[in-house]
Amino acid sequence: MLVEKPTFGELAVFNQIYKEMDETYHLYAKQHGLSDANLWLLYSLYESEALTQKEICSVWHYSPQTINSALKNLEKQGLLVLEEIPGNRKNKRVALTETGRELTETVILPLILAEQKAFRGLQKEERSALLALTQKYIKLLQAALHLMDPSLPEDRTCR
Repeated sequence: MLVEKPTFGELAVFNQIYKEMDETYHLYAKQHGLSDANLWLLYSLYESEALTQKEICSVWHYSPQTINSALKNLEKQGLLVLEEIPGNRKNKRVALTETGRELTETVILPLILAEQKAFRGLQKEERSALLALTQKYIKLLQAALHLMDPSLPEDRTCR
């Protein structure tokens, strides 16, 4: 397969930028003694106080196994509880404990404030373009990968 060099160079830069952003969050999580999955799980619970495991993995694109492992770890630390949902034995509601809420106030809230400050550093049109183009690129990439290998999902959601 022939790779177009100018496009490949742009893609390399794009992928390096993505990895740099990923590393920024990874280092923040590590600095606070959290795994990446735990950081995003707590982040999602800070935004929405009660979610199901399926909702969390669907929104953050982690496998159910990864989320389940993170949930058990955070539950063991007393940061969240898993509550039965009436009529649904398979899915449990995930909610922060008081200790979990305190942790999110000291770790997640400052992260969100930094993100908001950075995002506000972009003009409104730049923010809209960044979101729209990134979403478009992801959908096009998923479709292209699915065409190459139909066993890959066209749109990755929690399975």
